[in-house]
Amino acid sequence: MNALYFISLFLFTILSWGFVDANAPLPKIASLHPIIYFQTIYPTVWYAGSVGVLFVWYLWTLRNIKKALVSSKAVWLLIAGTTAILIWSYPALSSDIFNYIATAKVTFFYKENPYIIMPIDVPNEPMLSFLHAANKVALYGPVWIMLTAIPHWTGLGNLLRTLFAFKVFIAAWYVVLCYLIWIESGKKPWALAFFGLNPLVTISTLVDGHNDVVMMGLALVSFMAIKRRRFVMGVTLLIASIFIKGATIALVPLLFFKTSSWQRVWYWASIAMYVIFFLSPIREEIYAWYFIWPLVFLALVEKQSLLHAASYGFSFGLMLRIVPFFYTRSWSGITPMVKKIVTFVPPVISTLIYGKTPRR
Repeated sequence: MNALYFISLFLFTILSWGFVDANAPLPKIASLHPIIYFQTIYPTVWYAGSVGVLFVWYLWTLRNIKKALVSSKAVWLLIAGTTAILIWSYPALSSDIFNYIATAKVTFFYKENPYIIMPIDVPNEPMLSFLHAANKVALYGPVWIMLTAIPHWTGLGNLLRTLFAFKVFIAAWYVVLCYLIWIESGKKPWALAFFGLNPLVTISTLVDGHNDVVMMGLALVSFMAIKRRRFVMGVTLLIASIFIKGATIALVPLLFFKTSSWQRVWYWASIAMYVIFFLSPIREEIYAWYFIWPLVFLALVEKQSLLHAASYGFSFGLMLRIVPFFYTRSWSGITPMVKKIVTFVPPVISTLIYGKTPRR
């Protein structure tokens, strides 16, 4: 089963390069690009099939961990292998990482204020030929923009090198977040695998390079500091987390939560992030990678609950939201309805299964 998993990851990495924008000055696989980029049925079947295989493997792995058949060392090896393969993929499902690159370029190369100057305001900027959000000012907080100086300078002005610098930067935060979860759980392999091997997490982070793991890494370490009575450090880190993306502001009420049980803290933290996840359509819409937010704290909740059951369904369904677009190449028509169906039907099914499953 592990062999099938790694074969799927390898194929995912190769085929992802078929999604390179035709106008982007990035390498393209001549025989693959016309099939993936301009066809509909092939990428639809490939992606939906890959998601299915990855989730079956994920649930199989968690079940084996529950049976004490998989150790922490084995989980870490799986995480290492997953990272080593997916780091080479192209961000096929989202263009956000290019927005990070463009904002960093406006800030550190052109030395402009990214909250005032949009990429489109920069004349003759090469990225404008393929950038999807060139007409927007910076969408993220100042802490994130300061952190992007690292991959920006590492990229040395080359787009491909900068792309991989950002991907490696995000992947490093993913590994750090996995390590924090593992340590805080008492080095339990299940907690590590629940988060670190979830396909939604690995694809959103290692393939598409979303910065949510940075925000959540700072949030988790802030609570770990507070747990160890380092209150100033903890509050400072939580503020830094909020100034990455803003979603972790939902955790602020927990600073005043009086309890001796950190299991209760993790439980309510996961609920808080569930709530902010559901409120995300107020700003724009629900995105798959937003579900990383509650998953971080759910991994630390030892007793299996309805929230865990729902998380399996949401993780699976959210990754399918892009499937109707692959098939129709349109965000209108039937696509919005299908997105709603695949988002909410799987968690309903997974919670119903949980409710009918006898527990010891």
